[in-house]
Amino acid sequence: MNQKILTVTVVLVLAFSALAVLEVSSGFVSGLVFDQIPYNYSAKVWIPPTNASNPNSASMGGFYKINGKGTNFNFFLKISGAEKSESPLDYTGDGLTGVGKIDQIKLTPGTIYAIVTKDIKGAMFNTTFKGHMNLTCAAWTGVTYFQNDGKNFTGNFTIDGVMTDWEGNYTLKRESYRILGISDFIYYPNNQRSAAKNAQKTYYL
Repeated sequence: MNQKILTVTVVLVLAFSALAVLEVSSGFVSGLVFDQIPYNYSAKVWIPPTNASNPNSASMGGFYKINGKGTNFNFFLKISGAEKSESPLDYTGDGLTGVGKIDQIKLTPGTIYAIVTKDIKGAMFNTTFKGHMNLTCAAWTGVTYFQNDGKNFTGNFTIDGVMTDWEGNYTLKRESYRILGISDFIYYPNNQRSAAKNAQKTYYL
């Protein structure tokens, strides 16, 4: 074999081997591919009544949007009419906005199949990733960290409000054509964690 061809072949093998190791260990190739992809997605959200047995306890509905390119994205959530029942310190008609970043990502065969079949939710649940998002709504700010290991999609959050603070965790699961979210959290007056109360919310995306 020509020595130059052999040298090029060895270099290519080493290069592809290095890329394969990076792909397995950190999703390097996936990140390069994902960085070039623009996306824009919106869907409805529904929050069941807090107390189903109470006729005065109503459900709430709205929509959310996610748009971005690659690892950087924007998030917007609006719950119709919630500003009428919530404190203006907690929620207003301007909705909730978020600015996020995917810190690690690794595409899987399931991701590719879901993209080809135009299954957006399937692509999300089949892709392993970690990320974070800064949140702003009414008079409060917060941050959430989320991750999907291919089996479990979980996250945690903290919110710093004018009068009340929140902290907790959540799990997202695929339920038929919807996404089920379950959040367990505590809330308490500013800097008075010893007075915290427990709560749980269920919602559908």
